[in-house]
Amino acid sequence: MAAISNGNKQQLRKNAFLKRKKLSNKTVEKKSQLIADSLFKNFNFKNKNLHIFYPIEDYNEVNTWKIHKRLTNKKLLFTSVYYNELNSWECVQFSPSSPFEKDQFKIPVPKVYKKINYKKIDIIIIPLLLFDKNGHRIGYGKGIYDRILCYLNKNCIKIGVSLFECSDQLIDFQQHDVSLDYCQTASRLHKFDLNT
Repeated sequence: MAAISNGNKQQLRKNAFLKRKKLSNKTVEKKSQLIADSLFKNFNFKNKNLHIFYPIEDYNEVNTWKIHKRLTNKKLLFTSVYYNELNSWECVQFSPSSPFEKDQFKIPVPKVYKKINYKKIDIIIIPLLLFDKNGHRIGYGKGIYDRILCYLNKNCIKIGVSLFECSDQLIDFQQHDVSLDYCQTASRLHKFDLNT
């Protein structure tokens, strides 16, 4: 595998986004269920502060509601909400039974929540478009997840979820990028060597 240039990162993002958009709803739901089932086999979420991003319907993202539904016995869950007045994404805690609404980005967010520090998160589940064998990932190119991942404590477990398997090309890695610890796909759990 050869490393790609930063200029090609944009093209890889575009190709992955278009490829995912072509997936049928049935395929997305099937893969999302397999991903959710595998996550609960591979990780113990009990007594852990778990941060989840919820799917934007139009983008054919992994349906993380399938994960959410398995966590209704937890007292609290965590996600990120955009605060216009701060011009930033903030970590919030909420009850799994809280009703949701769509924000300005069409992201489902709880209606009732309390702001909390990202350092409290034990495990974060991260959506993505593409990932490589070193745990480097490509998101939507806005740098949202990169900023959020920088706020986490050093022991927080970072798990990507992907409808596609590992890219056969290495993704250009910048100084500010944060690598994944794991990525769960429908077929397997990828674990990354953090020394790479």
